[in-house]
Amino acid sequence: MKKSVETLWLCGVWPPMIDAQTSTPVFRFEPGTTGRFQNRKITFIRQAVQGHMIEYSPDPEAENIPAIMKGSRPDLEFVGRRIVPHHELTAALMDGTLDIDEGDYVFIDHSQTFKPQFVASLDESPAQDLILRFASVMLMREICQERGILKRTRSEIKGIESVILRKLPGRIAQLSGTIEKLRRHPFRKKSIPIDSATAQTIKRWDEQLRTHGFCNLVDNRHLSGNSTSKLAPEVVEILKAVIDQYETLEKVPKTDVHDKITSKVNAKRQSLLAAIEIREAVGELIEVKEREAVNKVVPPSLKTVSAWIKAISPLESILRKNGSDYMDRNRFIVGMGLNVERAGQIVMIDENDVDLMTIVPYPYLVHFLGEEKLRALGISEAKPLRVIMSVMIDVYTGCILGMQIGMTATPDLAKRTFLMAMSDKTKLAEACGAEGEWNQFLRPEKVMHDSGNAYLAGATEMLCAQLRIDKVSAPKAKAFIRAAVERVFKTVNRGLLAKIPGKTFSNIGERGEYDAEAEAVMTLDDLIQVLTVWIVDIYHNDENGGRDNLTPADLWNHEMRVGIGCRPIPALKNMTHIFGTTFFRRAQTTGIRVMHANYSSKVFARELLRDPNRAFKIRWWEENLSEIQVEIKPRTWIPLEVMDPRARGVNLDEWLLILKREEVERNPDAEATRRSAEQKIDSLIQDRIATRRKVTRKTMTPELLLKTEQRALRYFATPTTMIASAQTHSLYGVPVGGADDEGGAHARGTSAGSGDQNSGAHVKPTDRTAARGRRPKDIFKPGTME
Repeated sequence: MKKSVETLWLCGVWPPMIDAQTSTPVFRFEPGTTGRFQNRKITFIRQAVQGHMIEYSPDPEAENIPAIMKGSRPDLEFVGRRIVPHHELTAALMDGTLDIDEGDYVFIDHSQTFKPQFVASLDESPAQDLILRFASVMLMREICQERGILKRTRSEIKGIESVILRKLPGRIAQLSGTIEKLRRHPFRKKSIPIDSATAQTIKRWDEQLRTHGFCNLVDNRHLSGNSTSKLAPEVVEILKAVIDQYETLEKVPKTDVHDKITSKVNAKRQSLLAAIEIREAVGELIEVKEREAVNKVVPPSLKTVSAWIKAISPLESILRKNGSDYMDRNRFIVGMGLNVERAGQIVMIDENDVDLMTIVPYPYLVHFLGEEKLRALGISEAKPLRVIMSVMIDVYTGCILGMQIGMTATPDLAKRTFLMAMSDKTKLAEACGAEGEWNQFLRPEKVMHDSGNAYLAGATEMLCAQLRIDKVSAPKAKAFIRAAVERVFKTVNRGLLAKIPGKTFSNIGERGEYDAEAEAVMTLDDLIQVLTVWIVDIYHNDENGGRDNLTPADLWNHEMRVGIGCRPIPALKNMTHIFGTTFFRRAQTTGIRVMHANYSSKVFARELLRDPNRAFKIRWWEENLSEIQVEIKPRTWIPLEVMDPRARGVNLDEWLLILKREEVERNPDAEATRRSAEQKIDSLIQDRIATRRKVTRKTMTPELLLKTEQRALRYFATPTTMIASAQTHSLYGVPVGGADDEGGAHARGTSAGSGDQNSGAHVKPTDRTAARGRRPKDIFKPGTME
């Protein structure tokens, strides 16, 4: 019996799917996440074994289907739930057919969620402090999201401080109600603090919550204050001395410590009284204040001694017992390292000089340093220089997610490293000749960095805020915390590049008289190829004793197959807004033309009718030409889809190669001439060079885009970028006026066999008297400006 179309759709075989690819990343979507999948509104229900169960909402276009055609469009008519495989969701998220609402939690960091059981286990005072801090931070985040505040500076939080304080009592009461049923005495008196949170403290609590999690919001503030106000100075000194002596790892009972303090305080009191009696015996007058001070020297109670002992942290007790060297050797000061449980939870980014003189081509020097600086340095050709390698690595699996080459450590270099970490690098590995696949990419939850200017810059702060990535600074003077990324640099400089001529060594003493610049033989493209092959085929397959002799590739595959997956990368729309180039351009009748490709949509066509001559603000991303974002109203953006199917899913380099090959096919003579002059250039080599340039290319700017469009004009028969509305009809084959015959040719106003019947004169068509009709409506080959 033949299955119905709806049954095939429900079973997950419509449209036809390829076999599951276990090597591709498995993205985890939290239940309740909403979005659009293949132009349908969906909601993620739960995670299945091989995919996610999603629920399709009714599509309004399904009502327009005629009754006779009912059942023939399951992509529009189906309403219900079905399981979509992981690889299909991953591919859809990359090509733009899956758009996730960033307002929803696409991956919840459970370390920042409210934990009622933990709060209920605390005493009343620290529990109230914890609720206050968590409620203040969450209110601040919600208000910032509502108002579009991306960078949460102190001044921005100060502007919404009054709103936070107004909503704070209600939020504290709500959170307190969730833990009352977990306590032994739920009907205790509760006090809601007022005006206890300021902009500075909220910003500090937000940093603590993002960096260390919910439990780190607890401290010993409830033990703070002037605890010595009720004790005499002599008693305070005895308390500190005895606790320092007896509060060690042996855990001396508090009663014994109290007895020791009592005996010493009594001895001190007796000595003070004896001193006063001796002074009185010689006739000295004793003031009343001195007698009152001696009377205050009394032994503290056991409760007071216990409070003092409790205020001392356990690490301080260890420090007293074993010293600072023992703590540093056993990592007691910073803990036992980073606690990671899944791929992408914490990634590290850092840059380092490559200990090798690399021959950098002059065009790259112009991109990196600028023409003015090169002119000042007297550089006019390719020159051997030391380059900087920026690397982003996943702490849990050890996989290298991104690698970029530059001349200086700048925020732009860090931005390109972030982009590469969230992009599929399979084509890059193939272009460099690697046997394996470089398919490790994700959106990190937390990124750890050092105190470099490139990572502390405002541009990097804004980038992480737009990507919703928590940015954490690594502790200073603790290099072992960043051992994962430091090991990569050490292996590259001392192992991989050690035998290549042009090595610069680590210091002047090791280099000696060696002329690294004169011995340089490796070009920038060769360095990119060597590093890529080493990462994919060697480093990702190298066993590590710190990971139970498993390779980074093994851990990655395990997480993708049987683990919980990783955080989804941003949708194409968000990637365009974050990494795209912003500029203004006027629309034409056929839409907006960028890089010789037309973009349009139904909504934009209606908007264009209101103001045909308007210049629109555009965001265009060179890594995916499938769509652009256009601002039609202030802070209102709509996507425009590319009309040329050849440009869908390709990047700028691939699009230029497509145009070039189309031009070669139209002009075989030019290709023969080119082949005779460039016998060593092959199309495959062009592909590889264009792909490798992604590792060194700088961010696209509007000026660079215009130059690229001008260079690409030679691939077209009619090189025109700005087309008037009156010209668009002839260029795209749309007739303006005149009658067409059945064959598609325009009827001439005058011909050789017929004249003007009114005058009876026969006028021979000339260049000046010929009818100015439209060109024949021929079907031109796609890709030309015809």
